[in-house]
Amino acid sequence: MKTLYLPVFLLVGISFNLIAQEKINKEPISSTNTLPTTTSFTKTKSHNEIYADKYFFRYAFNDAIESYNDAKELTIEGQRNLAESYQKMGLYTESEAAYAKFINSAQVLPEDYFNFAMTLKSLGTYDQAMGWMDKFAFQKPNDLRAISYLAHKSEFSSMIEGNTKYKIEHLSINTNADDFGTCFYKDKIVFSSTQSTKKMFVRKYNWSGKPFWNIYVADIDGNQLKTAQIFDKKLNGKMHEGPASFSNDGNFMAFTRNYYDMKRKDNVVELQICFSNFKDGKWSKPESFKYNNKDYSVGQPCLTANGNTMYFTSDMPGGFGGSDLYKVAKSGDGEWGNPENLGSKINTECDEMFPFFEEKSNTLFFSSNGHFGLGGLDIFSFSMETPAIGGAKNLGSPFNTQFDDFAFIVNDQKNLGYFSSNRAGGSGGDDIYSFELSKVIETATPEIQFAVNAPKNVPSNIRVRETFPLRNYVFFNIGSTEIPNRYVMITKEQVANFKEDQLEVFVPKTLSGRPSRQMVAYYNVINILGDRMEKNPKSTIILVGSSEKGAQDGREMAMSVKKYLVDIFGIEASRITIEGRTKPKIPSEQPGGTLELNLLREGDRRVTIESTSPALLMEFQSGKNSTLKPVIINNVQTEPVNNYLEFQIMDGSKIFSSWTLEISDENGMIQSFGPYTQDKVTIPENTILGTRADGKYKAKMVGNLPNGKILTKDTTVSIIRWAPIREEEGMRFSIIYEFNNSKAINIYKKYLTEVVVPKIPINGTVIIHGYTDIIGDSTNNKKLSIARANDVKKIFENALSKSGRKDVKFEVIGYGEALNKVPFENKFPEERFYNRTVVIDIVPAIKK
Repeated sequence: MKTLYLPVFLLVGISFNLIAQEKINKEPISSTNTLPTTTSFTKTKSHNEIYADKYFFRYAFNDAIESYNDAKELTIEGQRNLAESYQKMGLYTESEAAYAKFINSAQVLPEDYFNFAMTLKSLGTYDQAMGWMDKFAFQKPNDLRAISYLAHKSEFSSMIEGNTKYKIEHLSINTNADDFGTCFYKDKIVFSSTQSTKKMFVRKYNWSGKPFWNIYVADIDGNQLKTAQIFDKKLNGKMHEGPASFSNDGNFMAFTRNYYDMKRKDNVVELQICFSNFKDGKWSKPESFKYNNKDYSVGQPCLTANGNTMYFTSDMPGGFGGSDLYKVAKSGDGEWGNPENLGSKINTECDEMFPFFEEKSNTLFFSSNGHFGLGGLDIFSFSMETPAIGGAKNLGSPFNTQFDDFAFIVNDQKNLGYFSSNRAGGSGGDDIYSFELSKVIETATPEIQFAVNAPKNVPSNIRVRETFPLRNYVFFNIGSTEIPNRYVMITKEQVANFKEDQLEVFVPKTLSGRPSRQMVAYYNVINILGDRMEKNPKSTIILVGSSEKGAQDGREMAMSVKKYLVDIFGIEASRITIEGRTKPKIPSEQPGGTLELNLLREGDRRVTIESTSPALLMEFQSGKNSTLKPVIINNVQTEPVNNYLEFQIMDGSKIFSSWTLEISDENGMIQSFGPYTQDKVTIPENTILGTRADGKYKAKMVGNLPNGKILTKDTTVSIIRWAPIREEEGMRFSIIYEFNNSKAINIYKKYLTEVVVPKIPINGTVIIHGYTDIIGDSTNNKKLSIARANDVKKIFENALSKSGRKDVKFEVIGYGEALNKVPFENKFPEERFYNRTVVIDIVPAIKK
């Protein structure tokens, strides 16, 4: 992976590293998807680790690795620095092994998840990488990298499949040195390289023994380049030069070079942009860009055709993190104005680099390791003409790989493009690749997000009667013994009207979770308990409070629940016993456990409701550790007041001056609607259907841009006239589990066999979905969810077989911890507990 720094121990460190690291041993550490046991880390730093830290913070990663490995024990910070050092050096197998030693520790940081995912992507182990990115996105949902990942993860297959019509060609001019960063110069190509010739004096930097970068020029020969020559000896200084950019007339040049400040104690050399003009047959003495600075880097310039606007890369203060892309333009007096950060649709907390502006399509191409991609730096496009539409678009394969792919340029007149990559199969280090332009620029045109939502109220819909399990836990916030306000708290006056089959009336203040009505059921658990105890005066309970602060704190938590039941529901205090513990009887955190302990400990701070009273318990349950009786929820659909189709363009009012709709049926009959200026419009289905009962239609959006251009987007939609729902009823049941086990199968076996199976109608379908929370390895979680779902299926099959039934169809899916699939969010411990579940849907056969 490319990094922002090039360590040169005993000489200098160079900011904005453009050198690709050599890739050694690209195989994963094992053929399994499990991580090794977390290492035990020391709390104090050894002499070797302190010495290694000095190398690490001077970006001398090779020396840092040696010193960290010399240390007998490392702190968690040292292990993290070792893993990152391997990553910066391109030693991804070693980096994977180093991350695996601490990635499941209690001291892991969200950034570790991201960096580990990047290492795994560079190894091509994408499934594991996506799992760790899920964890990162959960921990930092507002991070721009998480937003990009969640928005585009569904596009991964199309990214990796790419477009086979684009054929890239490896250039014969490449050497075993680093050749990269092309730009067009008249009828030639200028690029940077560490290659050397016999005639030149070779200056090397100590870190790898390679020569410094110099600027070269070569003639274009079809898809290849002819022999390269030094561009201009006077412009190539003592250290690094390049990459460069030119105005279209070839007389104005901007290029990157080192800015070495002898006073800096960390020996880091920042990058700067210099300009030169071609006059009287020679290039002028380089002139420094006014925004160069000794404390940060400014480099990788891209000039527009007239040379009056420049895009560049910088890690100057005030950005989003890492290196960002900026734009600056000359004012009327020829002076450069103020730099403009290109914003959060382009820049992320990581590195955005190598800008190239294609003027014909008004498209910015750049490379990033912060936007969702295939690994390392990926090449992206962004429409500067309609920036409100969508965001950065990954060009996918063959331009992007698991390696670094960057410095993309195109020229529509020459029908050629170039980019650089350190992918496998090259000559060594960074290499330059060419491709025919074809329709690459067209692919950069942003996609309009145009959606049609058709009414769902169709005759095949069914009612759902859900048996929702009631967790007998009340979770408490860290540091408080008061019942959290996300639980529903009612008054004495409301008790008489409380009914557990009408819980939508009693909604918590801070409702969380996707299926809101079900979480309302759980958040009323104390009220449901009070209502049931009031109706069954002989019932008794034990409230067991468990607190990491000790038994007394646990008793105070239990007392809060008892006081509520006594004060609000009038339950006799003698019917409620309280206990205090440090750990619950069924703890999530197990002895010797190291997996995400902070989340497990949140789940262990709770009051457990125990009872031996059958009136409070689920069928076939007995004993004080039994499960509470579930809640029955009826979801009933009613006829809509109006049945509308909804047409929506994301940010349509910002993008278009106006837009219209063209809706055509199977026979080509077109109905036109509009013009509109808002984002969303609705049209009654009867207006489109007329006298028809149903039909398939093509909906075409025609948008008028402010500059007079037109963009179109179309989709298909099936419309069915609304009809009353049939008197069929589906059923849903859920089985819930403790952390990382399958004991719930035994608890529910008799219930599933004797209660649920007889309810399955003839020729019905049983859909079984398994889920987990986010704790632990995502690959193992997926396997666990599938195993649980299949265990439930086996119970059903055995019971049906004993009854001689073979008419039932099964669908079994394990979703694991997939954030877009699990029933609830994972913010609170109760949501994580409810996500450890198997959900069973029993669907009747549709009557024809």
